[in-house]
Amino acid sequence: GGISGPVAKEFIIPGGKDESTIKKTVTQDLKNKVLEDVVPIYERLTTDEQDSVRLLAVSNSGSIGCALGLDGNLCKNVVLPIIKAHSADLSWRVRNHLAKDFAVVAQSQGFHEPSHKADLTIIFDSFAALLQDFEAEVRTSAVENIARMTQLGGVEHFKSHLAPLLPALADDPVMEVRSKVAQTIMDCCDDSICTSLTDKVILQDFKPLLEGFLNDEFSEVQIHILSKLHRVTHLLSQMDVVVQSILNMSKAANWRVREAVGFLLPHLADARGVTFFEENLFDIWMKLLMDQVSDVRSSCVRGAGKLLSVIGAAWIQGQLLPRYIELYEGATTYLTRITVLRSFANLAGAEANLTKELADQILDFLLKGVQDSVANVRMIAAIGLGALSSVVDKGVLNSKMLPALQSLLAEDEDDDCKFYAQKAIEATSE
Repeated sequence: GGISGPVAKEFIIPGGKDESTIKKTVTQDLKNKVLEDVVPIYERLTTDEQDSVRLLAVSNSGSIGCALGLDGNLCKNVVLPIIKAHSADLSWRVRNHLAKDFAVVAQSQGFHEPSHKADLTIIFDSFAALLQDFEAEVRTSAVENIARMTQLGGVEHFKSHLAPLLPALADDPVMEVRSKVAQTIMDCCDDSICTSLTDKVILQDFKPLLEGFLNDEFSEVQIHILSKLHRVTHLLSQMDVVVQSILNMSKAANWRVREAVGFLLPHLADARGVTFFEENLFDIWMKLLMDQVSDVRSSCVRGAGKLLSVIGAAWIQGQLLPRYIELYEGATTYLTRITVLRSFANLAGAEANLTKELADQILDFLLKGVQDSVANVRMIAAIGLGALSSVVDKGVLNSKMLPALQSLLAEDEDDDCKFYAQKAIEATSE
């Protein structure tokens, strides 16, 4: 029968249950069969004169490593020479396919064990060559693997092989390369992908890159940074140039940039404090809340709960709510009323930070929204009441909220309003 071994892309290694699963699954007999029956075919295909054959064989090197049970001693002799040779293959298509799957291939060789430090260095030498490839497509593919390779090699290999290449890649003439670099350095700060880098390393090696990316001529590059910058919130107090760039970008022509800035503002408040928010961010927040693009407004709406958790109920009640109420009462369009009520609904959802006084004030405005002449406004108010139902006390619930919702359910002509009124009523009994 055929030989059935583990496929590299199905696993997350090194470490954890996936590595244990592979080592338990791959017996010595299976290793012997792979060496005897599969490896000769693999080696022959990786030297085929047709690059379309070589690229498929080379890109599956990770599965060969898994089929050999992540045995570094075997992979060193079987797979490592092929990785090294084909990172310099004459065909850019072969190099590109290897670059696309490089982290999967690299982590499947068992070289993460201390006894194979020299072999891991060779792997990183090959990866560095792909990062410096003269073909932009190859560089782009390789760059996408930086975060996972950083996790594999740790700070030592990051500092020796990757960090020296980042400035040139961040300044690459090809936008796609810069865009992927922006994305991957933020992935290096995502604990679900990479936990190898210390704050000191991030500040030393990434801060200058972030400053450059936020001033890139292409908004796509900027957005990759802005949309993930919350991952380093705790370091923003040490990134003055980055913070100033964010403030300047609140006026960007591209609405997606403004949306990303709106999302970041509560995180900036978290990093810099209430006074900084009051002096530098509050006016920006209010302008983005009234932006002409719905998604930009929504970034502030969704951030209301986070802002409450960062700044506190007293500040929200004393400073933010009066501005929101002023907007609501002076609204010339129902869209403004919807935006304000959606913000109140998000505040209502932040139960842990909601005081009774703030909840009561939000309730009064949501009840006002239920009486609005526009069905969409009434619907949003009903959704907000449902979110608030678990916070208000029983007396207020029975005397104010339930009668308003029951009236909406019984008398409103709009089916959507009735639907959300019913859902809100159901939420009160949960």
